[in-house]
Amino acid sequence: MNDFIFDDLFNLLDWDKSFYKFNREEKDMHPYSIINNKDGSITIVHNVLGLDKKDIKLVAKEINGKGYILISGKTEDKITGKIYTINSKFNCDIKNCDLNNITSNMKNGLLYINIKLKEDKPETRENIITIS
Repeated sequence: MNDFIFDDLFNLLDWDKSFYKFNREEKDMHPYSIINNKDGSITIVHNVLGLDKKDIKLVAKEINGKGYILISGKTEDKITGKIYTINSKFNCDIKNCDLNNITSNMKNGLLYINIKLKEDKPETRENIITIS
């Protein structure tokens, strides 16, 4: 009888793999895209599916004359009990990227990081960016 209940449940929730189609550029093994905008800025689009924006830390930092954008975070899903994490780093050319002029927002599981290009060369050490 137990096998019968399991078989019925399995058939109730059978997934049709042949029907499945999902188009997303930012996949697990290549979780980002870089877009050169018409205004001269650059946008990083990063897959952060499963993470809540309140749990993501985004930092622009200069270390030993090199620029970095660091993304880290951790969210526990209360329904599945699974923990989703992210640790990602982008190297930024500090001669051209303005680490003091970065904005970001999240929508539909994607983190958008907009980086303005420098017009002059302000001093930068670390800039914590608020995700809107």
